[in-house]
Amino acid sequence: MKKLKSLLILKSWKTNKFFVLIGVLLLIQIFLPNRGLGKMYIDINAPSLQRINIAFPDFVNFSPLIQYPEFSMALPAVISNDLFLSGYFMPMDKDAFLAEPTRNLDDVRYKDWSVIGSELLLRGGFTAVGGSLEVEVILFDVHWARQILRRRFLGKIDDYRSLMHRVSNELIFELTGNKGMFLSKLAFVGTATGYKEIYTSDYDGYNAKRMTSDKSIALFPRWSPKGDKILYNSFKDGGPKLYLRDIRSGNVRGISARKGLNIGAAWGPDGTSIALTLSHKGNPDIYAIDLKGKILSHLISNWGIDISPTYSPDGKKLAFVSNKSGQPQIYVHDMLENRVERITFNQRKYNTAPVWSKLNRIVFSGMKGSQIDIFTIDPDGGNLRQLTEDQGKNEDPCWSPDGRYIAFSSNRDGGYHLYLMNANGRNQQKITNFKGEQTSASWSQ
Repeated sequence: MKKLKSLLILKSWKTNKFFVLIGVLLLIQIFLPNRGLGKMYIDINAPSLQRINIAFPDFVNFSPLIQYPEFSMALPAVISNDLFLSGYFMPMDKDAFLAEPTRNLDDVRYKDWSVIGSELLLRGGFTAVGGSLEVEVILFDVHWARQILRRRFLGKIDDYRSLMHRVSNELIFELTGNKGMFLSKLAFVGTATGYKEIYTSDYDGYNAKRMTSDKSIALFPRWSPKGDKILYNSFKDGGPKLYLRDIRSGNVRGISARKGLNIGAAWGPDGTSIALTLSHKGNPDIYAIDLKGKILSHLISNWGIDISPTYSPDGKKLAFVSNKSGQPQIYVHDMLENRVERITFNQRKYNTAPVWSKLNRIVFSGMKGSQIDIFTIDPDGGNLRQLTEDQGKNEDPCWSPDGRYIAFSSNRDGGYHLYLMNANGRNQQKITNFKGEQTSASWSQ
């Protein structure tokens, strides 16, 4: 039917070469399979985006002796949560399903899925043998009754969530043309032990692991650009000293233990230098040091307190917080022209904790009265946008590697926990809910 309609369109437009060309392109889009086809489904830059309904039937177990029956639900549940947290999809309630999926993954009665409002359908099967897990998934466009994607994935049973995050990344790339965030990691401060320690987890809060056992106060974890190291402050040996932890080896070494403050470290884009606040000469100023702690340059110096540095993506500018105007406000230092400009001027009591995104946008937290909210702003001070409102205190924002999501801490449900939201403030979802509080997140590549 689609082919017939397309041919009629071409026939009616044959007198106009321009429209004939359009018709040919439409035919190519409909009938020629290619990897870029799915990328036309979702324009993630659209000003308003309605979630796409997607159905996740249980995966078929092809394993000999029917091992790991729980994976039939557990595997699609990970993908479902990934796509929901992306803000682009709405997983459908299984109680609405009319069709009983067969063991043949290609056997799809599209009408049964269309009538319940499903726009996309993901079918999958798995084989678990020994310690290995093989998963096959097929993504169907219900409206056009066709396959969009078919892939096989191999991994380890003990790491099945990571394998499913790989599937989700593939789906997002196919549908949007952008890489997914689902294999990225978070570092944060947690108080589950009664002390403030550094933890890491998957981007969605799962697989949380404690990185430090200082039994003191550990603060401000910051992933390196390659995601292989974490900077953090600790009071375990006295004042707030700066430490570096290698993720693979677990080795920890001190970077800066100067008298006074050694806080708020920010990685340079190339991963070879660090900006941080030092007060060894009296006034808290911002310096650049190398990975051995050697001072490279004195970046910011004035009579006020200067903290919270964050580099621009190209490393040529530095945003930071200073109270030189009376209250903490955000400034941008152009290091090539040696020029500093203030970019926050609103009436809030203070603006702090800026983080610069890969997409050249700055996120920060601002306070008025007792309310703390998350905002974004352009580096020149334009396009200020408030993302949270009337939901407790919202602090410690950080960007996802692609600059399309923000993690932050909030006490809107009692104690502080971590939340995710899209860069426009939509789809705010809690991702940690375990013992203690979780704050001060940093997002890895």
